Amino acid sequence: MADNTHVAGQLQGYMLQVRHMLFELISHDDIIVSVEKLDDVAVQSPDGSVVAEQVKSVTSVGNPTTDRSIVFWKTLYNWYKYILDGSLELDKTTFRMVVMANHELEAGDIILKLNKAITKETAKNTLSDAKMNIWGANDALKSTVPDSYGKYLDILFATENEDLVSQIIAKFSLDIHENDYDDKLLNKFRGQTIDAEFADNLFIFMLGWVNNAVNEYTKEGLPAVIKSVDYRNTLVTQSRMYNQRNSIPALSSEIATDEARIEVESQDVYIQQLDLIEMDFDDKLEAASDFLRTKAETTIRADKGLFAPQSLQDYNDKICRLWKNKRTQTMLSASDSDITKGKLLYAQTSEAVPQFRLEDNALPSFFGSGTLQTLANEPCDEPAIGWHPDYKKLLKGGEQSE
Repeated sequence: MADNTHVAGQLQGYMLQVRHMLFELISHDDIIVSVEKLDDVAVQSPDGSVVAEQVKSVTSVGNPTTDRSIVFWKTLYNWYKYILDGSLELDKTTFRMVVMANHELEAGDIILKLNKAITKETAKNTLSDAKMNIWGANDALKSTVPDSYGKYLDILFATENEDLVSQIIAKFSLDIHENDYDDKLLNKFRGQTIDAEFADNLFIFMLGWVNNAVNEYTKEGLPAVIKSVDYRNTLVTQSRMYNQRNSIPALSSEIATDEARIEVESQDVYIQQLDLIEMDFDDKLEAASDFLRTKAETTIRADKGLFAPQSLQDYNDKICRLWKNKRTQTMLSASDSDITKGKLLYAQTSEAVPQFRLEDNALPSFFGSGTLQTLANEPCDEPAIGWHPDYKKLLKGGEQSE
């Protein structure tokens, strides 16, 4: 199983609504989950019922669950407004406030009582208590309440609105996650009927799939909507790919451009080799990315038992033989420059490498190139392969032959 910390790090690149959208898609069958349509996130069932969710994030400061929280009272006001304008139907809707915090939260007494009120009558009494607590007897303290949330209380505490607000409260629930939401999301995903060995890779893929779907809707200026059946079909298709052990997709993450750039600038031996044949910076950047990702991919696949160390050695030996044959052909070519010969050797070898399989497994496109870079890097004093006809001498500081 992959390291939770590694997976959690990748999660941070996705907005809360996307992560919670995936959470709901995992949780239910035959539903439609939307973002910024009926609410922050909404779950619609075939019978017409809706769970309207306001999703809130809490970092080092702030607490949307205190009795005088602007966020809480605005959330309650928003739901009131949605019912009034017809965006949501009261008899078909339940309301949920989902709070994701990176530390422990202490919810206010009023909020906790509102959360426990499950009947209209109890909700009405609790709302009355909240009004007394904040505004005081005969509204004596009303003028001391900041307008930041007082403007919402003016509506929510109004006598003529008491009946509707009480019904909303009776259908309201508070869902707090204290520094554990991402772990809950990952564990929920792992709990599905999928191959545990590849669950984390499938998880990151499906999260990206949800994110891409949301982005496509957003570009069109539309609220994002995903059907659970589409989620299930995509997950099944991806799972089937991983179950076909001879064609497993890449298990490693893509290398960030900045990371590849730093690798190029470190001037490892394989980069020096590309310098010797005057390859462009973009070519070196791609080589660095392939080198780093192949290194990560090899480690992951070995840890999962997808190939044995001796099989990898056999794979490397095949590539060395390929390089030797291509080198012989290149040296016999009519090219009048060692640099040109080196570029030709690099191009021809790179083109031929993808044909090789490892334990009859098809490999990701970057793996062959990454292995070439690895072989051109080790041992550092005399690499197994190289591109310039005089690469060994030049790497040791010798002069290029005429």
